[in-house]
Amino acid sequence: MTWSEVAKSLCFWGPGMVIAWFTLTALYKLADKYLGEFIKAQQGQATSLAQLAQGTEGLRDSVQAFVTKDNSEHREIIILLKFIAGKLERVEDRNGC
Repeated sequence: MTWSEVAKSLCFWGPGMVIAWFTLTALYKLADKYLGEFIKAQQGQATSLAQLAQGTEGLRDSVQAFVTKDNSEHREIIILLKFIAGKLERVEDRNGC
């Protein structure tokens, strides 16, 4: 198909077809130029979100380890206090107070 045949076809279809062809061509050029950058930006965001999820998971593990350690220390303190209270009661019983 030669350019003259293309021009005749466009004239046959009228100005609406010319405007549609021009609009589609412009959209294609814009998409070709900016869509690649948009996809790269989306990939960067996905990578950042994955790293954020890993960091949050590490924070959860740290908090859980801290709480578990804190609970075991509290249990030790309570056991020691009960032991000391028992010793004090025995001392009081011996002294008759």
